[in-house]
Amino acid sequence: MPASDPLDILVGHNRWANRQILDRCLPLSEQEFHRNFDIGPGSLHDTMSHVIGAMLRWSDRIANRTLRPSIEGRAPGDHRAPVTRRSPEQLLALAEQAGDDFAEVVRSQRPHLALVRDWTFGDKTYRFTVSAAIIHVTNHGMHHRAQCMNMLKRLGRPVNADLDELEWQVAGEP
Repeated sequence: MPASDPLDILVGHNRWANRQILDRCLPLSEQEFHRNFDIGPGSLHDTMSHVIGAMLRWSDRIANRTLRPSIEGRAPGDHRAPVTRRSPEQLLALAEQAGDDFAEVVRSQRPHLALVRDWTFGDKTYRFTVSAAIIHVTNHGMHHRAQCMNMLKRLGRPVNADLDELEWQVAGEP
């Protein structure tokens, strides 16, 4: 039976859609995977590293854990530093780990979705709910995956499907 809970849909779809993009990156040459574009963080590699890294950091924030080091190999917000280079296979493995962790964090935080917390980034603090943080992670991923779809199209390897929540349910993914 397809998921009907909105958070389950967002979390499951996010994991599936990340996998769809990275699966399409597997046949790319290293040059294509690292080709710099004028959108997003720059390349398919850098954009998906950013998506996965953000999932990991937000899982830590939402779970109220110490932030793990960035997988991007640079400080958040420092878009000038080079990103640690990984293959699509390596990013797929990290995406699975990030997806598992994020799903577990969302499960553990269900009793606290309405909790308003202070979230500090650099020297600025914001107040918003745990549920808004969870939704932010999935929307952030969707935003950057759309950039990846554009990059793949520009490489002559278009994604001939929508990667939205309806496609995820049609695909029958858990």
